[in-house]
Amino acid sequence: MTSLGRAVLLIAISGLFAGLIRGQAAAAALSLATLFWLMLEWVWFQWRVRYQVPRLTFQRVVNDRDDSEGTLQAGRLLRAQVLIGTGGTWCHGPFHIEDVIPENVDVAQSEHQAYSGPGFRSAVFCWTARVRGAGQLRLPGFRIVVQDRHGFFRSESFVVCRQIFRVLPAWLETGEHRPVIKRINAIPRHGIHRLQRAGMGSELLELRDYVIGDPPKSIAWKVSARRDRLMTRQYESEVPIRVQLFVDGGISMRVGGFGSRLLDQVCFVAASVARNAVSAGDSVGLVCFDERGPRVLGQQTGDRGFQQLLQAMADFAVNPPPMPTRLTPQLEQSALALMGQQFPHLLNPRINYLPWSLFPLLPWRRRRHQQRGQLASAIAQLYGMTAERQMQLMLDDALLATFSQHFLSQCGMAWLAPVVAIRGRGFHDGVARMEALSQAVLTAVSRAKDNEVLVILADLLESSHGISHLLPALRLARARHHRVVCVCPTPTFRRPVSNALEMTGTSAEELLLAAEQTRTRGLANGLHRELRRLGVATAFAGEASAIHAVLSEMDLARSGRAGAGVSR
Repeated sequence: MTSLGRAVLLIAISGLFAGLIRGQAAAAALSLATLFWLMLEWVWFQWRVRYQVPRLTFQRVVNDRDDSEGTLQAGRLLRAQVLIGTGGTWCHGPFHIEDVIPENVDVAQSEHQAYSGPGFRSAVFCWTARVRGAGQLRLPGFRIVVQDRHGFFRSESFVVCRQIFRVLPAWLETGEHRPVIKRINAIPRHGIHRLQRAGMGSELLELRDYVIGDPPKSIAWKVSARRDRLMTRQYESEVPIRVQLFVDGGISMRVGGFGSRLLDQVCFVAASVARNAVSAGDSVGLVCFDERGPRVLGQQTGDRGFQQLLQAMADFAVNPPPMPTRLTPQLEQSALALMGQQFPHLLNPRINYLPWSLFPLLPWRRRRHQQRGQLASAIAQLYGMTAERQMQLMLDDALLATFSQHFLSQCGMAWLAPVVAIRGRGFHDGVARMEALSQAVLTAVSRAKDNEVLVILADLLESSHGISHLLPALRLARARHHRVVCVCPTPTFRRPVSNALEMTGTSAEELLLAAEQTRTRGLANGLHRELRRLGVATAFAGEASAIHAVLSEMDLARSGRAGAGVSR
């Protein structure tokens, strides 16, 4: 019963007693009729909740497929059609049906909701959204709100219709995949070797006598005329290169909303580079590393290999259980609100209730104590805990915060407040991250061959205080004449420029943006000086400019030319 219904009920009961005491038959009869009317509305409402709602069936068709699992791509549109059935019976309204949408989907407001009229036998509503970032998309089901026509009674329920999609990272089609840098006719320096074999490249390998079956366009007619016999031009094959991608998945890379995380930027760059390399016939390997250790995918070629690379990056982009944090009122309220949205039956007062106690005495503390008890009981029921474990949730703040974080992360909430504490994340793990990256680079160099391009996509700006642990590995890679490119995403989506930032205002947000840009520019300048001494190219962006910087180094590796590290 809603607050309006309770108010009408209280007024009707008060009028009935007042009419009986004061002998006013008309007032008593009117109040009694109001109570009888409320009872009829309640009976009709209960019949709808207990008989009609369980008969509702839902089918969600996503991109013309109704499978429970599928694959989507970040940045592309998702079209969903929801079919509602009633089992052939007439379903009386009104109903409010909402398709519960996670944070990784950008959908127009109220487009994923449907309102039924007086009644229906079947209904259809559609919604269109755009997937924000790579990882996993979980559509849990539908939230049903049943009300009477006057707003006296209200009931919420949740129907499970779970669909799980693997979201592949987006990539940029660069157009021309053939190498565009002209190879010079000079002997390359020591350690750089051309692939001396016949092919259809652009450099002449040798002249040989004509053999039956050689294509006529390869005959060197002028040389044949001078030697009085047919001669054939033999061209070199283009040098295949091996691209090794190193993707950082540390805490600072995962903090932020979906589509705005640093990890989404580097996955976009990595997928674009892999697509270009595979289209040019080169092989691509992948090393993903974070606090859980490295994940290695061997060299892949062709469209099937490219799909395996995308799937590996999508699985790596799924946020793991977050780092433990303290229990805050915001964390508790967020978990309680999401629990009421997706599991309203676990918060039903008839099932989830606390025994009466005298303490706490203050009303706001008593209310928070009751909410905490309901949240602990719901989490214990959801994860199948024992009664002893449930009592630990009631008394232990750290344990309740851990399970609340885990519940919010499982439901698709991004690593933002209150799921994680953003301030200070990613700074103290810089040394450990650089050591892990250094070990991964050393392993790749030990197994590398000629014409390797090492692409490091990591948050080197926040880990610049630990860059000394990475420099020996980069120095070894350059000593073996491999190309190395470092792509450092920026949290403000702005490339650190050399000139001073012009402040357009004096508001708090603009001042914070200017301070962040100044700090990022200082870190970028220092990092660029360190890496340029080793001949390592750097790109401080997670957009198309970083992709073209990597492709330029790949062309240099194909041509055997030397190039100094540049900053993009």
